[in-house]
Amino acid sequence: MDANLREVPRICDKIARKEREGKTFFSFEYFPPKTEAGVENLYARIDRMASLEPLFCDITWGAGGSTANLTMDIATNIQKYQGLDCMMHLTCTNMAVGVTKEALKEAKEKGIHNILALRGDPPVGRVARFMRSLDVCNN
Repeated sequence: MDANLREVPRICDKIARKEREGKTFFSFEYFPPKTEAGVENLYARIDRMASLEPLFCDITWGAGGSTANLTMDIATNIQKYQGLDCMMHLTCTNMAVGVTKEALKEAKEKGIHNILALRGDPPVGRVARFMRSLDVCNN
């Protein structure tokens, strides 16, 4: 794990604790912008929104890994620089098993332990490589 990253608690444990305490909580979901200016704007917004103290943030993953590198970078930076707990989406539609495994390995190396594994919807006329998100977990 990157020496600059802190140990991040499991999101499911944080949610369970809030539910046991009967406390309301919320999270923010972000998607990777398409431009460098959009990325800068996103980080500025996350900085401002962090003051609202969300339980966690999550960052989406483009179908077929179309935003994989940016998603990984944003998730890492949210934890490292904004100090927020982050859950990274991993949408596995049309991704080879090896690519999925590499993404999981990289996430682990970068200290991203909260991952929402999604099968996602395959393009019309194509069969999903993973039929259920559990298939991703089992690989």
